[in-house]
Amino acid sequence: MIAYVIRRLIFSLFVLFVLSIAIFLLVQLAADPLTELRQNPQIRGADIDRLAALYGLDQPMYVQYLIWMRDMLFYGDFGLSFRQNIDVTTIIGRRVWPTVQLIGSAMILSIAIGIPLGVYSAIKKYSALDKTVTFLAFVFFSIPVFLLGLVFQLIFAIKLAEWTGVRVFYVSGMGSGGLVDWLQHITLPALTLALISIAVYSRFQRSSMLDVLAADYLRTARAKGLNQRSVYLKHALRNALIPIVTLVALDLISLIAGAVVTETVFAWPGLGFQLLNSVYNGDYNVSRAILMIIAVITVFLNLVADIAYSLVDPRVSYS
Repeated sequence: MIAYVIRRLIFSLFVLFVLSIAIFLLVQLAADPLTELRQNPQIRGADIDRLAALYGLDQPMYVQYLIWMRDMLFYGDFGLSFRQNIDVTTIIGRRVWPTVQLIGSAMILSIAIGIPLGVYSAIKKYSALDKTVTFLAFVFFSIPVFLLGLVFQLIFAIKLAEWTGVRVFYVSGMGSGGLVDWLQHITLPALTLALISIAVYSRFQRSSMLDVLAADYLRTARAKGLNQRSVYLKHALRNALIPIVTLVALDLISLIAGAVVTETVFAWPGLGFQLLNSVYNGDYNVSRAILMIIAVITVFLNLVADIAYSLVDPRVSYS
């Protein structure tokens, strides 16, 4: 197990190294940082020369990459936003918590709704509820996130307010009031982001539960006189949840990707919204930093998924 973890860790570091090169080159080709620096009306004269020398903007591309990696790895410095004339770390710091709130809320909804639906669908196989859940799962899995968000805005934010005369949910923004105001703002984007995961969890959990329910040891448990509740919850569900451990870690990656679209649709002030704004505005240092953060989180979650699965399921061997 230790040898496997070390191998996976080394491979993950290599993947991050390759991704860092790809991110640096793609952003570099999309925007000329020196031109961007010179076009900023807030930066003039000697400051332009100082910043160009500091970040190696007058040096070959590989030198700029090495300076970027050095500052990022050893000093935690992502550079300066030449568009906003603010430290990139400060910009990102303001956006992290809104994204954590959105993704965390979506993950809670996904697990709290998707897993029970999958379990109950397996127990009531081919029932009306099972068929309904299956149909809705395929529907939500097929609808693009941006379209689902727009539909929710139209129905639950605009039309619902017209029909009831009361503002229940908001179309955009994060809100600045108390708990009720926060819930009115986050419900629609969190539900939009969560519905695809709910569909995945329900189908995955149903399949896993059906496999476990057909196992010999469950028939033995029933033969010993255990009640159905104990058989389902204590014996079947515990083993049926093992594959979900890997799915949770991998689903977080999907939620991060989906958050970019969801935050844009709902103008939610998170990292995804900031990333798209930075790309559109040519703010290359901010774009590069957010993409690198997403890459690190993605590789880390893949590593966690592999290790966690081997810990919860002793049948898995990595020798």
